[in-house]
Amino acid sequence: MPFFTVSSDVYGTTLVVHASGELDYGHAPVFRSEMTRVWEAGTPATVVIDLAALTFCDSAGVAELIWSLQRSRALGTRLVLTGVHGTLERILAITGLRPSFEVSPTVEEALGEA
Repeated sequence: MPFFTVSSDVYGTTLVVHASGELDYGHAPVFRSEMTRVWEAGTPATVVIDLAALTFCDSAGVAELIWSLQRSRALGTRLVLTGVHGTLERILAITGLRPSFEVSPTVEEALGEA
């Protein structure tokens, strides 16, 4: 059975969301729920979505990342993806979505830039 977990930590004015496992059609609602909680808890200056522990991401997962980007722009919040690799990296490149996202190699580097 595939797994997916998501959790959040606050570092000053930055909120880091850690996603692990398979961000796919079956788990997209779990990610959406966490991101909705993040947005409803207040508007952080920066949201970092750490994807280093993702093992898989399909079109539903990419749609959730796009939704998060749109929501962050509407709220005036900076959104940074970290740990983008593998299939997700290829999907973002092939679809032309890569330039839409701010990407940093690691959470630590993204926090240093915040």
